[in-house]
Amino acid sequence: MSYTRVGESGRYIWCGGNYANFGIEVVVDEDIDVFLYKLFKTRPDEFWQRYHHGSRIIENYSGKKIGVYRYDRSTEDKMPVATVISEIAGEIWRDHFTPIIGEAQVEYMLDKFQSAEQICTDMDKNNFIYFIAKCEKSHSEGTPLGYCAVVPRDDHLFLSKMYVKNEHRGRGIAHSFLAEADALCRLEYGLNKIRLVVNKHNSGVIAAYQKMGFEIVDAVKADIGGGFFMDDYVMERYMTWPKSKEDEYAQKPTP
Repeated sequence: MSYTRVGESGRYIWCGGNYANFGIEVVVDEDIDVFLYKLFKTRPDEFWQRYHHGSRIIENYSGKKIGVYRYDRSTEDKMPVATVISEIAGEIWRDHFTPIIGEAQVEYMLDKFQSAEQICTDMDKNNFIYFIAKCEKSHSEGTPLGYCAVVPRDDHLFLSKMYVKNEHRGRGIAHSFLAEADALCRLEYGLNKIRLVVNKHNSGVIAAYQKMGFEIVDAVKADIGGGFFMDDYVMERYMTWPKSKEDEYAQKPTP
């Protein structure tokens, strides 16, 4: 994502470039630093450091840089990317979900929803946007740490997938993925709500989502074929922020 500051306080942000292949001009009726904090829940000094490198969020990670890269319908050669995502999915799902839903259902869901062919179809025909976090500087290099997928619906952005390898959890990567989802939700699609589903027995992940501001709003049981069901909670997070400069940004102490 590329953002350009206009003037000291500014009245406009421009986003586009490598991130979305188009530009959006957003009118800001207040100090731009306050606006950015309201929108992304991050202090402006952190924002300008993180959101300025093409389609990447740049983080310091054990002395290295994390690149969060976007892949979608416009990606020319999807199969290599989809293969990487499918391999990450296999590693994460077999490790994390086998104790929760069993080996047979894990393998069934990997084949049905997380195969390289299905991921390509999702990008080509189903309007999915994928992100991969890598611990290096380019699309073709570095160690994949996790991935995320979102797709716009009528009144919300659906967070379909967000997974980080076990050894890299707790390092802020999921928050980086969520920052991308927030930006898509608000700026690219003009929506104000992110929705996801999570297995009812995945207690650690449910707690993590709650810390990120998601709330359980429903419970669903979906037949996915093969004699298997997804027994999930529906969780939602509204894009809300304070109304004036006398808000939590003004009250938040400087680190």
